[in-house]
Amino acid sequence: MATLEIKHLHKSYATGKQRREVLHNIDLTLKDNEFVSIVGTSGCGKSTLLSIAAGLEDFDSGIVAVDGKPITGAGLDRGVVYTLLPWLTARQNIEFALRAAGYGRGESFDLADQHLQLVNLMEFGDAYPSELSGGMKQRVAIARALSYRPKILLMDEPHWMR
Repeated sequence: MATLEIKHLHKSYATGKQRREVLHNIDLTLKDNEFVSIVGTSGCGKSTLLSIAAGLEDFDSGIVAVDGKPITGAGLDRGVVYTLLPWLTARQNIEFALRAAGYGRGESFDLADQHLQLVNLMEFGDAYPSELSGGMKQRVAIARALSYRPKILLMDEPHWMR
């Protein structure tokens, strides 16, 4: 079971000599097996919130935790669906994440193939992102994020992935 908890979160950016607050007193608790979409206008802080939950961006104050453990950086408990690395094939993009998670070369290859099958792209394992449609790229990015079995899957506007 995984719970993402955000309490009293504040985030601001420097704009010249001033600061622009983009997240103010955000409280959010997401429990195991919940599917949640955060909707808002462009520039309202959705991507910033996701980056903070992923551990990729700092925040000013508040608490961000998974299962009660504070998030202090990126972690294998959170899978993030982001753009593919253009110099790697679909299979290599998945293997890259698995190797970073500590899997060996052979196991990474096998797991990458399993996840390509999962998203019905086995025949495109040797294709580079530039050779894939937008939807295919999205499916490879999802396969990559799922491959190391994170507790939480975070997706930032996945329909826009190119």
